[in-house]
Amino acid sequence: MSINYRIEDKLVSVTVHGVSSAADVRTAFKDITTAPDLHLPARILFDARNTDYAPPDDELGALAEHLGRMEAYQGSRWAVVALPNTHMFGVCRMFCCHAEYEGLRVETFSDYKAARSWLLRPATAHSD
Repeated sequence: MSINYRIEDKLVSVTVHGVSSAADVRTAFKDITTAPDLHLPARILFDARNTDYAPPDDELGALAEHLGRMEAYQGSRWAVVALPNTHMFGVCRMFCCHAEYEGLRVETFSDYKAARSWLLRPATAHSD
């Protein structure tokens, strides 16, 4: 399991490799909230192309609820990247549903560059 992040251009890039538990993900996102270079509202680029773990729906819902309660992520935008036509892509779409219910703006992408571009452009009520 490995969850790494870096912050550049006001963008938090999170990469997951192998199998990571929900607790590991919670810990990583808690650590991000204390990063001195975190800009709010947060823009999160979550790269799930190299993970092998697809959590069950109830675990996704609990994770989204947990993140939605964290002040640093309120009003945030997330781009989640997964390989197209995979089970993980579907899992990421399920996370989007849960996260939007919690007030997070999340989109699923299969193209890393497109996801990054979406996050870096200014958010507007009609273009997102």
